[in-house]
Amino acid sequence: MIRPPRDCREAPPAAVAATLAGLATVGPYFTVTTGEPAPGPWRPTGRLYDDAETLAAVVTHVGVQIGADERRVAASTLFMGFAARLWSVTLGAVVRGRLIPVLDPEHLLWHEDRGRISLHLREPRGWEGGDPVALVRDTVLEQHLDPLIAAIRATEPMSAHLLWGNAASALIGTARVLDGETDSDAIRIAERILRDPRLAETLERAPSGYRRRSCCLFYRTTVSGYCGDCPLARPR
Repeated sequence: MIRPPRDCREAPPAAVAATLAGLATVGPYFTVTTGEPAPGPWRPTGRLYDDAETLAAVVTHVGVQIGADERRVAASTLFMGFAARLWSVTLGAVVRGRLIPVLDPEHLLWHEDRGRISLHLREPRGWEGGDPVALVRDTVLEQHLDPLIAAIRATEPMSAHLLWGNAASALIGTARVLDGETDSDAIRIAERILRDPRLAETLERAPSGYRRRSCCLFYRTTVSGYCGDCPLARPR
């Protein structure tokens, strides 16, 4: 049984489903399908964290798609995209629907196709009320990214600071998609989440907003190129 967080009440399932459907119109990173899943080997996201062979297979597929010879580069790219999806759904639901979906690792399903991950909830549930910062932070960091980082680093010699930098960069990117460059709800919530000790030293203020203190390594792929907040790129 999933217990409600502090000061929260269960949101009407129809409201959760409607919020998720609305977010899906923003873009693929904001998409979590609901109901009966499409054909495919859907599995709980928790399997990515506790099954080394499953995680290794997905990292391999990502590496093939982006042309990465180094597994750490593929693992970083996988993590970045996965974090972006989780931030998009949680932060988006809080800002657009005033609720947060339950994304328990045993109930949130994932499916991978050629290195791309899709997310699904058979029976969407969610919470209303409570502290939106704590709800988003705990859902994404505690339930998903913390165990995923541990799983990645158990098999790949990766810097935790690099991966947390990916998480922070994805968070700010999500907030900007939701609210543009303005100082609005998504940006304010994101900046409060960035105070978490795991994220606090990963970004620094820059004229364009934020700049990373680590690199996601995507420049080492055949696709190549630097991200807009990359510390290796020359300031514009």
